[in-house]
Amino acid sequence: MKTNLEIYQAEAVVSDVASALTQVNAAAKVADAVIVLFDAGKIAGPNHIRSAVMHAERSFASGKPVARTLSMEILLYASGQRQCSLAPQFGLHPGQNFLYVAVLGGDFAKAKDLLLDLAVPKDHQMTATASVLMELFGITEEEIEVVGIERIEELVLERIAMMDAYK
Repeated sequence: MKTNLEIYQAEAVVSDVASALTQVNAAAKVADAVIVLFDAGKIAGPNHIRSAVMHAERSFASGKPVARTLSMEILLYASGQRQCSLAPQFGLHPGQNFLYVAVLGGDFAKAKDLLLDLAVPKDHQMTATASVLMELFGITEEEIEVVGIERIEELVLERIAMMDAYK
């Protein structure tokens, strides 16, 4: 299992998602890393990504992944879905993208440098709104009333952890 994970936020303008993903995959190969780009508007924060990575690595280590690649397995866990067709909505899309970029293993500095013309690092702290997270992860008003809106990230992490129980 890969142990070092670096996460940073970036912006990208994407005209062709397939070309952008080809560029990401090429950078990952050169840097000997797994690189995953997440739509920041659908992510509860860095811990959301850390949890998805941990569960995806565990899934691959057990020999029971749903996806063929670790990067797609990470997106599956981040999305809280077991269907590969739904996970990409958590990644790149055409137009302006506010992103979390996760670099797992390999040479982080090289990976970040290779992505500069696609994903420009930014210091913004964009995360999903509570209403978006509630919709994406099926979090109910009742759950929010019980734990409080400030703990919504914990509810998202719980949904990710529960995916292993539904395999």
